[in-house]
Amino acid sequence: MKVLKFKIVIILLLFLCNVSIFGQDKKNTSQNNSYFSVAINYISDAVFMGRKDSISAPYLYPSITYHHKSGFYTKGSLSYLTKSDEGRIDLYLLTAGIDFNVKNFYGDISATKYFFNDNSYTVISQVEADITASLLYDFKIANVSLAASSFFSKNNNTDFFLSSEISHDFITSDKLFQISPTAGIYLGSQNFYEEYYIYNRFGSRSGPGHGTGSTETATEVVMQESEKFDIMAIEFSLPMWYTVKSLTISFLPTLAIPQNEATLTVDGTIFKEDLKETFYWMVGVSYKFD
Repeated sequence: MKVLKFKIVIILLLFLCNVSIFGQDKKNTSQNNSYFSVAINYISDAVFMGRKDSISAPYLYPSITYHHKSGFYTKGSLSYLTKSDEGRIDLYLLTAGIDFNVKNFYGDISATKYFFNDNSYTVISQVEADITASLLYDFKIANVSLAASSFFSKNNNTDFFLSSEISHDFITSDKLFQISPTAGIYLGSQNFYEEYYIYNRFGSRSGPGHGTGSTETATEVVMQESEKFDIMAIEFSLPMWYTVKSLTISFLPTLAIPQNEATLTVDGTIFKEDLKETFYWMVGVSYKFD
C-alpha cells in the first residue's frame, strides 16, 4: 500500500452530522463536579462516512463514562448485533480523552481502542484505534465545529478524516427539550474501506450473511481511491433530547448521502460502486450520577 498522499482541500461549507451531539456534550465541560453516567442506545444500522455493508447491522450498545471535573474522561462500551441470525457482541470500545472550554469555545481530544469480533462485517471492522480532536464555537445563532481524526487499521494503514459541521439549537423555555437541526460534510481517505472489501466483502470471512454472500476468496482486491483524500459523504440530521434532572432521552434521525463511489479491481475485473442514500436512526437513554 502506498503512503497516503494529501491534497489541499478548501472547505466552503461547514457541515457534519454529529455536531449537535458535541454541542450537547459541550455543557459537560463547564461542570464543577466529577460524575459517572450510564447509557444504553440502539442504532438501526452501522453507517460510516456514508458507507455500510449490504447487510444491515443494527446495534444495541450500553456504555459507562467517568468524567472528572478537570475535563479528563474515560468511557467503555460494547455493541451487541441484534440481527436475528447474527446475534453477538460485535465490538468493545475503550476511550480516554479530555475536554475543555473557554467562554463560547469548546474542545475535545480523545483516543479510542477498538476490539472487533472476528465475524464483524461492518465497514470499519479492520480499524484498531483512532485519535480525534474536535473544536466547536458557539456563535449563539449557530454552532460551528471542526474535527480531525486518524484511524489506524490492522495492516498498518492510516486514514485521515476531516469533518466540519453547523447546527442551530432550539430549546424550550423550561430548558427540558432541545432540537438541533444539523448538516455536515465528511472528507477522508479510504484505506479502511479497501481492507473491508479485502477481508469481509470478498475475503475469507465472506459467506452467507456477509456482504455479497460469496464463498470464494478473491486473490486480489484493489481500490483506486483508497489513498485519495476527498469528500466522502454529506449528512443531514435532527438530534433531539428531553432531559429531566439526571435523566436524558435522545433521538437522532439521519440521512447520509455518500459521495465519490469507489472503483474496484477484483481478480482483474473492474467495477464501480453504486452507493445510495441511507436513512438511519438512533434512540437512547442516559443517567448521570454526580
